[in-house]
Order: sequence, then structure tokens, then C-alpha cells
Amino acid sequence: MANTTKYVLLAAVFFVSMIPNLAGATATISGKILDRETGESIPGVSVMVEGTERGAAANVEGFFSIADLEPGRLNLVLSALGYRSLKKDVELADGQDQHLVLRLIPEAVNLNEVEIIAEREGEREYTPKVAQYSLETKELAAMPRLAEPDLFRALQAMPGILATSDFSSELNIWGGSSDQNLILLNGIDVYKPTHLGGLFSVFNMDAIKDVKLIKGGFPAKYGGRLSAVVDVADREGNRNKVQGKLGLSMLSAHGTLEGPIHRGSWLVAGRRTYLDGTTKAMKNAGIIEDDFPYYFYDVNAKITRDFPNGDRISPSAYLGRDVLHLTNDTDDRIRMTWGNNTFSIPYVKIFNHKWFSTNTVAGSFYDSDFRFETSDQFSEFKNNIRDVTFKTDISFFATPNHTFDFGAMAKSLFLNLTIRSDQEVFHDRDYRGMQYAAYISDDYRPTILWTITPGFRIEHNTLSGHTEYLPRLSVKHELSATSNISAAAGLYAQPLQQVTFGDGFASMFNSYVLLDKSFNTNRAWHYALTYENDWEGPFKLTAGAFYKSFDRIIEYNPYQMVEESDDLADLFTVGKGYAWGGDVLFQGEWGRYTFMWGYGLARSNRQFDFWGKNEYPAIFDRLHNANLLASRKIGKNGRREARYNDGSRQPLTKSRRTDSIRLDQPPYFFQRGPKNGYRMPEYHRLDLAYRVHYDYQGYSINPYVEIINVYNHKNVLALDYDLAKNPVQMKSVGQLPFLPSLGLTVEF
Repeated sequence: MANTTKYVLLAAVFFVSMIPNLAGATATISGKILDRETGESIPGVSVMVEGTERGAAANVEGFFSIADLEPGRLNLVLSALGYRSLKKDVELADGQDQHLVLRLIPEAVNLNEVEIIAEREGEREYTPKVAQYSLETKELAAMPRLAEPDLFRALQAMPGILATSDFSSELNIWGGSSDQNLILLNGIDVYKPTHLGGLFSVFNMDAIKDVKLIKGGFPAKYGGRLSAVVDVADREGNRNKVQGKLGLSMLSAHGTLEGPIHRGSWLVAGRRTYLDGTTKAMKNAGIIEDDFPYYFYDVNAKITRDFPNGDRISPSAYLGRDVLHLTNDTDDRIRMTWGNNTFSIPYVKIFNHKWFSTNTVAGSFYDSDFRFETSDQFSEFKNNIRDVTFKTDISFFATPNHTFDFGAMAKSLFLNLTIRSDQEVFHDRDYRGMQYAAYISDDYRPTILWTITPGFRIEHNTLSGHTEYLPRLSVKHELSATSNISAAAGLYAQPLQQVTFGDGFASMFNSYVLLDKSFNTNRAWHYALTYENDWEGPFKLTAGAFYKSFDRIIEYNPYQMVEESDDLADLFTVGKGYAWGGDVLFQGEWGRYTFMWGYGLARSNRQFDFWGKNEYPAIFDRLHNANLLASRKIGKNGRREARYNDGSRQPLTKSRRTDSIRLDQPPYFFQRGPKNGYRMPEYHRLDLAYRVHYDYQGYSINPYVEIINVYNHKNVLALDYDLAKNPVQMKSVGQLPFLPSLGLTVEF
């Protein structure tokens, strides 16, 4: 650790040495921005000093600070999507600092006029945000969905984000696999954030306050993953009155209840699917032959308490569980349970007008148990993760030209991976280690047109014994009042990885492994470029390009004959990969119409020598992928929606030939062809929806009807081989067919 200490000290000296030259601030205006109706903090609000180029954007806690202002009278102008603009007259007497509490009035964003992807206000944001989006939950919920709103399925409509199938809500972002995404809920990692093998994400849209998506080149604050960031914060609850929301669809029921406490608020939200009960009732009625005994539930809870000095504590918890128990006529059994439990206790401390910190104690616990039994044998896959984290994140609004962010983290990780059958144990071992990290970055604005953000992160993992030194750099140049270009580069590391036992993306046997001394930590380099143009009209254009190189990643080796062993090197092989591409997002309004069109062109390849060739495409590789979303206002209360998705052919590993035990016997097994050497037919699908909004005696009533895959296109999920026939017959397994759905939400 001697070298680690040396590099940390050098980085600290470099940044701190700049601070003495930043003196001379005269006054600072800071404050917290709240929703006047609910009392919740509002993230992302633009705060500008009228008639100047000075301003700031509120963070997720609604906090902002503008330093080094001259004494005298000035006007603050606040703007945010979904709220009325506010002007606040402020008198700075003798340069005295001021802390304000500002409340914005919600502006009735009619359900029929919601823009599909947010930030439409023309506020000036100085910090480089390469491929970064702050997303409104109202807009995400407005997208066509499968039975109910889902965060990850809404994100899949963004260019550069792919899913492997209709049944997967997992995110493959800018050439990365889903486990290479840092998924955060209230500041803590969520390790497998999907239900039903990936059909839905674990995030309840009714409980979400803010979503930050970064597709690549993310800043030094974030670490531990190789590809992208999805940072989710739950709502705080209504500080002024008790209110609730209920929703029913053909798949599930969900509800939310929230209300005030002294100097704070509370919120509870829950979901439960009833596919098990519905299919059982249909089986008993003779409508179907087999039921499907699967369900999931999840619960979000949060309490927020404000202190008179502006500090805040917001403990929250998430509990989710999936259960699938199947038994056939011959008493063969499948027992599958998995789920996440998390807690987070962030304490927001405002030291003064320039210093702001968030100190968090949090835990994330994931477990899965997949067991397959017959009358005389069984096989089992178990995976457990326990993550307990302490971290502190500090912002220092030094001067108009410098804003420092720095922090540290200590994470205790425990992981168990068990693979066994009734005859032998292939792998059964506990992995324990600590992960330490520290970071620092500076938003430096040398001129009004340029912002440069150097950053540095250091991570040390005791299990692998490796220390990673991770430089980051981003630059933003204002081309005009409405357009800018940003670039980023950085090095990233990941101490654990998810692997799939078996071939094909339909497999559910994926588990996490914590990388020990058998392997080096996963690493990746990012290079990203983003152009934005938010015209003084109804349209906005965003374009991006990227290159990512992945090194020291591992993959399960199906050709290795493994006997009982505790060595990860016996199960996995080290390889590398790369991804490149670009995308464009065009969105806006035209009369009664709102639209979003996104297109991505990309390649994502991997290289592992045991596949018999040096390079092959990743399972989510698609050269072209396009999404078109459009909505039209119908009358006073209705809205018609459409989403069309078209994607290039996706790769799949296809059988090369079949073999028999004897020549006179039918084929018994098949040999693999080249890894992902076959391409499925082109994918395309059209979804339609119609939604209505009514207000009645204090209730908000929203019925809807949706149709998935309107023209019933036979998109291919996988290939199925019938080995009982000679010659072997192969047929395609389809994805979602024509599927209508009804639903209703009621708010009170």
C-alpha cells in the first residue's frame, strides 16, 4: 500500500495546491429548492443570475451554490421542466453570504403534452456531461410499456442502449454487458436489478424521483464498473398531506402511500404480480392445461427528516423477491428463488455556503438458489453477495471558476458461488475482500466558453491484491447559447463479474464471481464525444460517438472438464474485447404531436481463444438499431402513442452438426458451431397505446389500453433442436406475439 499512499498524496497535493490561488470570493448565494405542493426537493433546477453568465444547477438534494458574487441587488431566475419559472430578488449587503429556501409551483404538465425525454429548458449547464441524461419519471412512464411502466424498458428506447430480447429489461449500453453497468439505488449498488429472468427491472416507477443515465466516460465520482451508470434516487414523499396511488394491470398490482412527519416525510411503495394465481384459476376452470407458479414482489420505503440548520437524513430500504416452483407429472422439480435487499442511510451535511457533503452507510444483499431435481438426482447453482459500504462525497464551490468534488469509500464484500450435483461439487467457495477508493475532480472554467474537468480515482481490492490508478478527463466547449460539444476519456476497473453457465442469452444460470488472485481486475478505456443542440424552438438534437476497450474480462469455459475444484481459473478463461459506434437522438413537438427518434450504429466484439477463433461478436451486437416514439393529443383528455423498433440481425451460436452414440441411433447431442457465428433474422416490432386522463372529486383516474407487436411479427428468440428425429429438425422459438393489455391507475 506504500505506492498507493504515494499516488494519493501526489494527487491531493496537485489539486489542493490550486486552492490558494482561488481566494477572493466576496459573497455566496446558496439554497435548497423545493416543490411547493409536496415539499420534496427538486433536482436539476437551473439557477441563473439575471443579466450575467453566472449560474448553477441544483443537485439531487435540490441544493445549489453560486460563489463570488458582488454586493448589491440581483435577480435569480429558476427554471425546471414541469414547474413555473421563478424570479427571486436578492440583496447582498456588504457581500454577506445568504442561504435561501425556494419553492417552485408545479405547472400542470398535461398527460397529453408530456415530452418523451427531458430537459427541454434552455438553461446553461457548465459541467461537461458527456452522454449524460437526467430523465423525468413522468416522461419515462409515458412510453409504451409491457403491462406496466418499467424504468429499464423505457431506457431501452434511448439510442445506444440494447436489449437481447423482448423478455429482457437488462441494459447493454454502448457496447458493454449488463453487469458492467453501475446500478445505484439511493447510493448503493444493486447487483441484479431485474425480475423474471430480466422481464422487468426492480425499480418501481411510482417511487422514483430522479434518474441519471451516463452511457460512457463517467466522472471520477463513480467507480467499480466498466461501462455505464444508472443512478436512481427514490422520492421523499409529500410533506404537506397524505396521498396515495393504486394501479392494476393484467400482470400486477402496485400502490404508493406517502405523507408528512414533523420536519419531514415518509413514503411506502409496493408491487406484486399475480401470474401464479391467474394461471392457477384458469387451469382449474379448464381454460389452460398448465399453470405458471411464478410471482415477484418488491417494497420501497423511505423516511426523510430535515434539521433546522439545513442538514437532512433519509434512511431508505428496498426488499424484492422472485419465486418459481415447477413440478411436472413425473415429479421433476424446478425450485428457483432470487432477490435483492438494500438499505441506505445518507446524511446530508451543509457545512456552510460553499461546502456540502453526503455521508452514506449502506448495504446490498443479493442471493439466488436455482435447484433442478428428479426422483434420483439434482443439480444446484447458488450465488450470494453481501455488500456493506461507507462513503462520503463532498462538494466545494470554491470560486466561479472552480468546483471541487472529492470523496472516499470503504466497501466490505462477501461472495459465495456454489455449483454442485448429487454426485460431485464443482465449486463451493466463499470470497471475502475489502474495496477502498478515493477520488477528486475539479470543474475548472477558464473562460465562459470552456469547462475542463480533470479527475483521478484510486481503487484497491484486498482479495485480488491489485491497486488501480484511474485518470479521468472531460472537456466542454460552448459553441453557442444553445449548442455545445463535450469529450471525455478515462480508465475504469471492476472487481467482480457476472458469468453465464451455458450458451445462449435465454439462459438464466448467471452468477457473480468476485475476482481473486487467479485474475487481474477487469479494466476498460473509454473515449466519448457528444454534441448537443437545443434550438430556441421545439426541437433538440443530441449526437454521440464512442470507443471502449475491455481487458482482463473472463468467460465460462464450457470445453473445460472440471472436477471438484476451488480455483476460478479452472472454470473461466481470460479475454478482451472492444466496442465502437455512434448514435443520434432527435426529439421535439409539432402541434398535437410529440416525437423522439433515435438511431445507433455500433459493433461490440469479444476475444477468447477457447472458442476456436480469435474474435466473435457479443450476444447483444447489432450494427443498426432504431427507435421511433410518437404521441398525439386526442381531444381534451386522450393521447395516442406508438413505438416502432427496428434492429439488425443479432448473433447466436448455432449447431455445426449432430452426433449419435451408434450409427443406427438417432442423434444424441450436437456440436457447437463458431461462437455467435450465426445471425438471426432482422428484428422489428410496433406497439400502440391509448391513454385517458380524468380528474374526479380529488381523484386522478388513468385507464389505458396497449397492444404489443401489433402486426404479430415473428421475431426469433432462439433455435430449438429436436434430437429425437433423424435428420434433426430445427425450428425457431419466437418472442412476444400480438399481445393486448388493459390497465388502470388511480391517484388520490
